[in-house]
Amino acid sequence: MSLGENIKLYRKKQKLTQVQLADKANISRSYLADVENNRYNPSVDTLKNISNALGVNLNELLSDNELTSTSDMPKKLSPEVETIAAHLEGKEITPKKMKLLKSYIDTLFDDFDDE
Repeated sequence: MSLGENIKLYRKKQKLTQVQLADKANISRSYLADVENNRYNPSVDTLKNISNALGVNLNELLSDNELTSTSDMPKKLSPEVETIAAHLEGKEITPKKMKLLKSYIDTLFDDFDDE
């Protein structure tokens, strides 16, 4: 699933309207709609605000896996993810860089599984 689809899915699973999520994430409703419809890629800061507002970690929002239930939804960011997000804060993340970052993280976790 795309980033926008994941955000929309988490929002709907939590029974939030676009207005409610946008308010919690300090963005406009129209911008959130554009992100959910994959017309815009949010900055890392905005993505962090959205993930915090939804109570999910960044990895979940970037995941290609489809969620099957609300029990799949993490409730808060881990300290490690917070640290990674802090390092990325304020940096321009293009769709290509986002894809590379996700690929790197996936590879890193695959390597841990092999140990």
